[in-house]
Amino acid sequence: MDKLITHILAADVDAAFAAAAAEWPVWDSKTHPQVPKKSGKFAFNYNGDYATERVLIVCGAATLTPDDGSAAVSIAAGDSVWFHKGFACQWKVTAPMKKHYEYFDAAGMVKAPAAIACDQCGADCEAESWLVNGEEDVCLTCYTEKKMEGGERQVMGEPAPVGDPAEETKQATEPAAEKVAPVEPETEATKKRKSR
Repeated sequence: MDKLITHILAADVDAAFAAAAAEWPVWDSKTHPQVPKKSGKFAFNYNGDYATERVLIVCGAATLTPDDGSAAVSIAAGDSVWFHKGFACQWKVTAPMKKHYEYFDAAGMVKAPAAIACDQCGADCEAESWLVNGEEDVCLTCYTEKKMEGGERQVMGEPAPVGDPAEETKQATEPAAEKVAPVEPETEATKKRKSR
């Protein structure tokens, strides 16, 4: 687990890191989907298209229980946590939490996150996603594998009818065919119309 999460206690957080983190987006535990609702509990896998999610806890507290059986990690206001790709855990927010967060690539450079990322696995799902419970974006893979139901299908963040995803992908990637007017078969009626 030590390679997948880096936890720095508030007293040891570098001032330059804290200053930079103050400019990052803010995540609020109150708006994150929880199971059961308002329990502070949720699972999260850090396997998006980034190497590390770095955070600075603004307020609150939580206990993270790694899925690999490693010892739980308690985080609190002022702490810095680096979630490395592949870390998976069960969150239990024990005091409402806000944190600044940013995504970094393997070279340590800020990486722009996907416009719409799966709240289950972190994958880019802007092209197609499912909006579950009115607030959670889920990629097609997670939606199918976890046998989720009742979600609203979205394409590029907009509601879309449910169709055959393979056929829609095919249509989206094939060049548009030229439209040719259908040829009307030659019958007695068409011969009479043409002769007028």
